[in-house]
This record gives sequence, C-alpha cells and structure tokens, in this order.
Amino acid sequence: MKDIKIGACDWALPGSGLYATQIAASVGLEALSLKIGLYENDYPITHPEMQKIYLSEQQKYGIEYCAIALNDFDNIPMHAREGTKEYEIVWDLLDRAVKTAHELGVQIIQAPGFAASEVKTEEDMEHSAKAFRWLCDQAGEYGISVAGENLMTPAEFKKMCEIVDRKNFYLYFDSQNYNVFRNYDERNILEGLYSKMCNQLHVKDGAEMSGGLLGSGPSGFHETIGWLKAHNYTGYILLENYYDQLPLRRQAENPYDLLCEDIRILRQALQ
Repeated sequence: MKDIKIGACDWALPGSGLYATQIAASVGLEALSLKIGLYENDYPITHPEMQKIYLSEQQKYGIEYCAIALNDFDNIPMHAREGTKEYEIVWDLLDRAVKTAHELGVQIIQAPGFAASEVKTEEDMEHSAKAFRWLCDQAGEYGISVAGENLMTPAEFKKMCEIVDRKNFYLYFDSQNYNVFRNYDERNILEGLYSKMCNQLHVKDGAEMSGGLLGSGPSGFHETIGWLKAHNYTGYILLENYYDQLPLRRQAENPYDLLCEDIRILRQALQ
C-alpha cells in the first residue's frame, strides 16, 4: 500500500511511553500517538516544560506526532453532567488538549469512548456531542481534527455525527475493539463507516485485548488490511499491542522482539 505511515501508540510500547520517541526511531517507525496522561499527574504533556522535551526529541529522532489521545476519558466520563467534579475536569482537559495539540503540531485529537465515557443513553450521547462540538470548534481554529474511538454500530455513530455536526469530526477505527468487546465483524464497521473515518487507525490482535501478535486472534486482521488495501486507504496505521504487558509478553523473553515482529507482520501484510 502506498502513502502509509507505520507508527505506534506511545502507551503500547515497552515502558508505556517512556522514551517512546527514541524507541520508535530505533525500530523504524515513523509516527507516534501520544497519551495526554492522567488527572492525578496533572496531564504531563500539557505543560510547556514537557512539550519542549517532546519537541526536542522529535527534532533529534525525526518521529511525527500524529495524534494526542485523551486517555483519561477511560476513567472520567466525557459526558459528565454539569455541577459535578468530573465535569470541571473534562472541560479543563478539553481546553488543554487543543493547546497541546497545537504546540506539538498534532493533527488529530483522539477521544476514546470506552469504560467511563461509553455512551449508554440518549443523554450520554447529547452530553458527549456537546463536548465534541466545542472541541471541534476550538481545534478547528488550528486546522486540527477530532476523532472519537468507540464501540458504536454504524447507525449509532452516524447519529453521533449528525448531532455533533462538524466537518472536522471523524471516527477513529480500531482493528480489534469491535470484535473483542462486541463480537462485531470489523469489516462491517468499515463498510458502514469508512467515509467517516479519519486517516489514522489502530491495529492490535489476540483472543484478549491486545493479547497476541497481529494475525494471531479472531479479529480478522489480515482481512481488515485486505479490505483497506482494496479501498486504497492512505494515512497512518498505529500499533497498539501491549508488548511488555500480560498476556502478550509471555510470547518472548524480550518485549522489543515482539514489537519488531509486529512491525514485520504489518509491513508484509501491506505489500
């Protein structure tokens, strides 16, 4: 496949983000998605001191920062109701995310919709859409897009898109989540939502969440790549297997060997 950049999520690399830029460069990756961090740590990369370090590392190793993931939304509901402590945290985080993405030259702000932020009710959807609208408007001032990663069916996500109603709002596709959590066919999601996807996606595999090398689980990794090839996908494909975590790390003495093997598998699949 032409015009594909292979990268990784910094939280998936050995060390969970520590020295991620250097690690990515050492194994031949081209891009990284960066986690914004946790409220309890005051969202580390939102501070100028940390941003200077990341930009220095980028200059040194030539790795593109293609996305910022608002990973704390797994713990704090994006659809928090006004008047709660969580609501104040959410809106502070959204504001910081835009400023940080701009400072680091990131093109996508990725908002996961799992765990605490999963949309379960109509009210959840309305409150999430309100946050997405604001985020799209603020990020759009800098030419930055916003993408939601979730477990919605095509019909559900299309409804979200209608409510958000912003041209810079997209889906962030993942090659395993729909299968492992909902037993959905990943290709059905692609068929229904390809036109609404951003130019980035995550790949991982296994019988468990990020539990096996690419192609080793029931998610249909090779079929997904085949579908993307047939539809001339261009953009970023980011590894999200957790190489130094259980159960995947049982497959090798060194998690870096697993990372390199996944890169090999992905590159071969893309040929």
